Amino acid sequence: YQRRVHGIILTIMGSMYVMIFITLLFCFASGSINFQIDPIDLSTTTLNVVEGIFYNVKDHFRNRQSGLFAQRYWESFDFFDKNAPKAILYICGEGTGAFPHEKTLPVVAATVVKAAVYALEHRFYGKSQPNPDWSVENLKILNYEQALADIAYFIESTNSKLNTTIGVIPKWVIIGGSYAGAMSAWFRYKHPHLVVGSIASSAVVNAIADFQDYEKQVIHDLSKCPGNPTNWSADLLRKYTKYAYEQLLSKDPQEKKKFLEMFNATDMDVLDFSYYFADIPVSFIQPGRRVALCNVLEKLFKSSLSTRDQLKELAEEAAKYGYNVDGYRFNTLKNTTIKINSGKRQWYYQVCTSFGWFQSAYQPSPIRWSGMNLTYWYKYCKEAYSENLLPDEVVTNLGYGGERIAKYAKNTYFTQGSDDGWKWAGIMKNVYGNKDIYVTEITCEGCAHCIDSVSYTHLTLPTILLVQISVVAVSLKKK
Repeated sequence: YQRRVHGIILTIMGSMYVMIFITLLFCFASGSINFQIDPIDLSTTTLNVVEGIFYNVKDHFRNRQSGLFAQRYWESFDFFDKNAPKAILYICGEGTGAFPHEKTLPVVAATVVKAAVYALEHRFYGKSQPNPDWSVENLKILNYEQALADIAYFIESTNSKLNTTIGVIPKWVIIGGSYAGAMSAWFRYKHPHLVVGSIASSAVVNAIADFQDYEKQVIHDLSKCPGNPTNWSADLLRKYTKYAYEQLLSKDPQEKKKFLEMFNATDMDVLDFSYYFADIPVSFIQPGRRVALCNVLEKLFKSSLSTRDQLKELAEEAAKYGYNVDGYRFNTLKNTTIKINSGKRQWYYQVCTSFGWFQSAYQPSPIRWSGMNLTYWYKYCKEAYSENLLPDEVVTNLGYGGERIAKYAKNTYFTQGSDDGWKWAGIMKNVYGNKDIYVTEITCEGCAHCIDSVSYTHLTLPTILLVQISVVAVSLKKK
């Protein structure tokens, strides 16, 4: 069978438009589908979005009688076609949830396939709080399995509600990015009876404790900074790291205090400050600002400033993009009081218990402090939670396949950004030759984490969007 849909107009950089007329031919085991996308002007799209509360189960596994909690969700039926009912669920990840007004894929896909759009806030983030505080005891029901069960119960209950109220049960496609991208792929893998397709942007499906490949990618990205020798920018950061630890480990407490004052970090010590300091270049690269980092480093490299003043200026440049020490302080991580817009304590709890993804120093030539190894990270987790927490990444990968999910998944589309260190915990190639999945590494200037789901500022990305929309449409078309 074939289905035709026509061209699409995307908002590029807020004011420019790119008209794309493209035909995408996908070969599935069940046949071929030919797509052409209709023009859509996102700049004039105003959605009617309703925020609601869904009462989900606190503990789906150990004690289903533990009660319910109020989980926030959003819905829009602007494009919904009752005669061919479909729904797209956008998974909110490790932060306060929101309906994806600016994350255009769920909305654009909905306009093409005439679907309702839902967004579901993750337990323990935003206003979706199962317990009265974030003590370690209360965080024990914060994990990916409980969150996946939340999604399953939400979809089943929504199906029942729609069947009762308007007499239909829609087909669902699930969409997410980063950790939520992994959740999207895992959910499709575990619950194929509930969703017919998944888009997993920068999906970190492989839990890795000693994640040195992240910094390896950062070093590779820095090699793209123009100039000779090619590793000058990485060497400059190594110089900064060496200087920083001479101050942090100085026997003179006044020298250490003066150094930390530059970063407004006098209440921090080597353990928590190290993570902040190591993430300064990451704060540029991960959101797609590698070129900006190269420019800042080049300016500092050519300057006559002292090393101390160069470091201060680098930190100030990072702060312009909202990067600072606040989220790295142990005082923040140890705070068990619920704050709606805070996600640090909850997220690091998940990292310390389930995933790892500890960004250890890349050996033998790290940029960050060489002491940032697994021993360092285990101490970090213990200091933050006052318990010996160790990530059970082996169990995580056994239960959900790790990189082997690419062998067994169906109707799942994996995307990665070429500059993204997180891609090494994701699916970059279809090594198993699975005809039911699609894998794309998006290569462009500044193609970093979730680049296809949060920004369409690159001319290659509208094409990626069309591929994703096609996967959504094909999944919904298949029985």
